[in-house]
Amino acid sequence: MTQGIRMSDGKGNWLDRQGQAKIWNGSSWQKAKVKLYTGTSEGWRTVSQTTQTLTFPATWTQSYYGQTSWTSARGLDFSARPRSDKGNNMLQGRFSNPDVRWEGDAGLQSGMMGFNDAAIRSALQNSTINSVKLYLHSQHWWYTTGGQLVLGTHNSSGWQGKVTHKQYDIVRQNYGSRDEGHWITLPNWVGEQIRDDAIKGFVTYNGSTDPYYYGYFYGTDDSRKPKLQITYTK
Repeated sequence: MTQGIRMSDGKGNWLDRQGQAKIWNGSSWQKAKVKLYTGTSEGWRTVSQTTQTLTFPATWTQSYYGQTSWTSARGLDFSARPRSDKGNNMLQGRFSNPDVRWEGDAGLQSGMMGFNDAAIRSALQNSTINSVKLYLHSQHWWYTTGGQLVLGTHNSSGWQGKVTHKQYDIVRQNYGSRDEGHWITLPNWVGEQIRDDAIKGFVTYNGSTDPYYYGYFYGTDDSRKPKLQITYTK
């Protein structure tokens, strides 16, 4: 049976007050830690806090050109790629020949993904972050043996016509084949910065021209879209 804190509203209903117990410290009301004796080998259980895991699907994804003489001549520097040409994917890196001869030199391309950051902040308000994971499924790598994701962050809300970033290279993940998905463990500070409105999403980018890093990931148009999973206590 679930154990917690409930209060009668005087109308026959018991309202969940779990996590809302407070204690007066002489100058202000502070959140209290409430424990309940279970009568079992578990002993005392903290019931004033709960731990939850929530998963948030990406709400938008976009890939972007890099900057070369080819992109500059066409006014495409760091701009969003057309949706019909990998626009909904998240690109990373620079492709090599023969693709450059066929398609033009798009440079060091990148991708962005965003989430319902307002809903995430609301859920995480006054919480302690326990773990953060991001699901990314690669659709293609230059080599059949895979490549390496280099992940960064951004603080842009909603779809962006030009790529922006805040931090580069916060974590790397190896992929062993072209079509492969991973739950990637991120530092807890990522969840804390999302909670505190310091970042809102992620960037795929690597500054190397080595085609080992060239690939792209499924976006919101596909069931293998990015997903952000956060475990927290409050």
